[in-house]
Amino acid sequence: MKTLKQLRKEKKLTQGQAANMLAITKEYLSMLERGERNPSDKVKEKLAELYGYDIEYIFLVCRETKCLRK
Repeated sequence: MKTLKQLRKEKKLTQGQAANMLAITKEYLSMLERGERNPSDKVKEKLAELYGYDIEYIFLVCRETKCLRK
């Protein structure tokens, strides 16, 4: 199963590049990837669009791989 970090790396993006495209800070993206924060619905939509997956797929995968805390 893929994590947010793996999805970002598939797109060959650094954290800084992805954060800029998502209009969030690099630090916040890092916290999301480490499972220290849960994204808002708006950020979930942006992640899905950027990484090219459905929101449900990304966050079902993340829950199963513990990349986001419940």
